[in-house]
Amino acid sequence: MKSLTLNVVFFLLIKVCAAQTTTLNPELNKFVGVWRWVNSTDTLEITLQKQIYINYLVNTQEEMLVGWHRYVKNGVLQQSSYPYISRNINIDFDDNSLDFKNTLFGTVYNTKPNEVFFITLWDLVLHKNFELWFTLLPNSTNQAVWKLTQGRGGLYAGPHGLNGVYSLPKEIILNKL
Repeated sequence: MKSLTLNVVFFLLIKVCAAQTTTLNPELNKFVGVWRWVNSTDTLEITLQKQIYINYLVNTQEEMLVGWHRYVKNGVLQQSSYPYISRNINIDFDDNSLDFKNTLFGTVYNTKPNEVFFITLWDLVLHKNFELWFTLLPNSTNQAVWKLTQGRGGLYAGPHGLNGVYSLPKEIILNKL
């Protein structure tokens, strides 16, 4: 009986220690929605949603911005992750990386509440990852600067011949619809 009691106590202790808490980030709200840039026959549109991302490695849950993009150049669709819009980020997670159905993944840090850092912007044409800084213009909640950079501080570790190559605009201003 004593052994059974100890086993039950041990089991409950493990469950309590493994309980997940969700970190909410209200600063993300101002970025949620559809954003668009248009220049003649070129259009870039992104849709951003808040989702709870579960990090199984450290047993945490955190609100993150997840997004999808569509890019039209000279009137021709170049790339789009819109067929997967609203897909849960946790479905696409495996041991190696994201499945890239959600092509944008990032958050706002307390030190810069008007800026989102996307650690992932997956280019569907080049099949490579970029980092994206998405910053609200001063005194604006409906215009933001999109600044695309090569990941890892400029170091490139992708396919040969694609260092410094972009198939998406590098710096533009998007309007919230």
